[in-house]
Amino acid sequence: MKKFLGEILRLENITWRHWIVIFIAFLFFHIPVVLKSSYHSNLAVHQAEAFLHKKLDIDKYFWDASVFEGKYYVCFPPVPALIMVPFVAIFGITVNTVIISLLITCLSMFLLYRLLCRWMTNISGRKWVFGAFFLGSGYWLVLVTSDHINGFAHVVCTALLFFLLLELTGKKRPIWIGCFWALAFLTRQMAVFYAFLIFYFLYFENPDKKAAIKNLVTTGLTFGFFSTIYLMFNYFRFHDFFETGYQYLVYQSSIRNRVDQYGIFSFHYFFYNLYHMFIKGHNIFFSGSNLLSIKGMDLFGTSIIAASPFVIFSVKADAKKNFLISFWVTIISILIGVLLYHNNGWMQVNAQRFSLDFFPALIVLVALSYNKVPFWLFRLFTLYAIALNVFSFLIHSVRS
Repeated sequence: MKKFLGEILRLENITWRHWIVIFIAFLFFHIPVVLKSSYHSNLAVHQAEAFLHKKLDIDKYFWDASVFEGKYYVCFPPVPALIMVPFVAIFGITVNTVIISLLITCLSMFLLYRLLCRWMTNISGRKWVFGAFFLGSGYWLVLVTSDHINGFAHVVCTALLFFLLLELTGKKRPIWIGCFWALAFLTRQMAVFYAFLIFYFLYFENPDKKAAIKNLVTTGLTFGFFSTIYLMFNYFRFHDFFETGYQYLVYQSSIRNRVDQYGIFSFHYFFYNLYHMFIKGHNIFFSGSNLLSIKGMDLFGTSIIAASPFVIFSVKADAKKNFLISFWVTIISILIGVLLYHNNGWMQVNAQRFSLDFFPALIVLVALSYNKVPFWLFRLFTLYAIALNVFSFLIHSVRS
C-alpha cells in the first residue's frame, strides 16, 4: 500500500488502479463545489433542453443569452450543449454540470499524463507540470465555476485539445485530427488557430509531401463538414451564416458602450487586455472604517504571470526549431485574438480564463522547459501558484 500511494504522489508507473484512486480523491475533494453550484444557470443545459424539444431558442432569458427578434438564444458554440443532451434527457434541467465537468477533468488528467509521458524524460518532473496545470493555472477556476457555460466550455475544450495534441504527436490520423479540431472550435472559437500546429505535424514532420498534402486535405474537409453545420446553425437563428449572436447579447453598460463604439473586436481593447493578461497583480478588496476587513476579490482577475509564474519558463523549452515555432505561432495567434476582444473574461478570480484557449499548447512548452531551469525554482513557482489559487478561492467563497 505504501508503494502504491507513493507511486500516486510521484505520478510514476500509473495504472488503472492508481487512476481510480486519483479520480475518487479528486471528486471527493470537490464535493463542496458540487453542493454549492447553481443548477439553473448553465446555458449549455438550456440549449440542450431546446435541442431535445427540436428548437434552437431557449424558453426564457438567462444571463449571457442573446435576444433576437423577441426570442432568446445561446450565442456560445453548440458542442457543450450537445454533450449535455443525454444528461438533460435523463435528469432534466436540474442536472449538475459541475459533476460533468469533474468527470471531463478526470479524462483531461489522463490525457495530459499521457502527453507528459510522451514529452518529458524527467519522470519526477511530470507531477509538477501536472499540478501546475490543474491546480496552479486558471483551469481550476473554470472547473469550479462550470455551473455557468463559460467555465464549462473551457473544461470541454481543454479535453478536446489534449485529444488533438495526443493525436498530432501519435498516430496522426487526419480524420480524427479534423474531428478533434472541429469539436474544439465548436466549443471555443479560438481553437481554430491550432491549424498552425496541425500544419506542422502533418506537413513538416512527414517526409512524404504528397501524402502530407492528402492528409491536410482530409483534415480540412473533416473540419469543413462540422463548420458547415455550425454556419447553418447560425443562419437558422440569425439569418446570417457568420453571425453567432454575440452582438445581440445584453451587455452591461460599460461593455455595451465599448461594443457600440468599437465593435466586438478592436485594437482599442489591446492595452486594456494586455495589462490584465500579463501585468495586473493579485488584488484583494478591503473595507470597513479602518479598511482592514477583507471584502472580496477583484473579479477582473490576475495576470497569468502573477498568478502562474511558471509560464515564464516556456521560453526555455528545449525542442526542434520548427516545433517551437509552430507552438509559438499558435499561442500568439490565439493571444492576439484575445487581446483584441471587447472584454478580458470577467468574472474570474486569480486568473485570466481566456488564457485557457492557448494553455494546452503552452503547458507543452512548460513541460519541455523543465530540464532547462533549476528544479527548485520550478517547484517553488508551482507551489506558489497553487497556494495563491487556494487562498483566492477561500476568500471568494467566504465573501461571495
